[in-house]
Amino acid sequence: MLGAAQDGSRDWITLIGSVCADGTTLPPAIIYQAISGNIHDSWLNDYNPEKHGCYITSTPSGWTSEELALSWLTKVFDCISKPKAREGRDWRLLIVDGHNSHINIRFLDWCDKHRVLVAVFPPHSTHQLQPLDVTCFRSLGHHYSLNLDKWQIATQGLTRLSKREFFSLFWPAF
Repeated sequence: MLGAAQDGSRDWITLIGSVCADGTTLPPAIIYQAISGNIHDSWLNDYNPEKHGCYITSTPSGWTSEELALSWLTKVFDCISKPKAREGRDWRLLIVDGHNSHINIRFLDWCDKHRVLVAVFPPHSTHQLQPLDVTCFRSLGHHYSLNLDKWQIATQGLTRLSKREFFSLFWPAF
């Protein structure tokens, strides 16, 4: 089966996904690439905060940063996991790869002060070891690709995929 082709001109959109030990998911973080740091309303035409509950932001690169990782930690991870840990009286476990956005003093100090144990996977091993990459994200990628193929067929390949279409293809797959 042939997949959709692309011309090589891409903007980055990063997804941070997390699953709790009880099987529930945390709201996904979506990081758009935006040189200005602004998110255009047109990128989120299909987004409804009450229905979708995502953490949406941007960086010039479209990748996470130390500031965004700390913001996600305090605004998403802490808010969702703290009530499950007897309002922070119990320790929580956060498993991460070795990216410098979450392996830095500010991030680790905050975790230590708020009873979050950080486990770090060895470099270049998450594609094999990280549970979400091996199970959940593989399925997410498959379903996103199916949605992308359907979109390509519907537009007859005449329309360039932009940030505007991303959320409407991503959310049903998620």
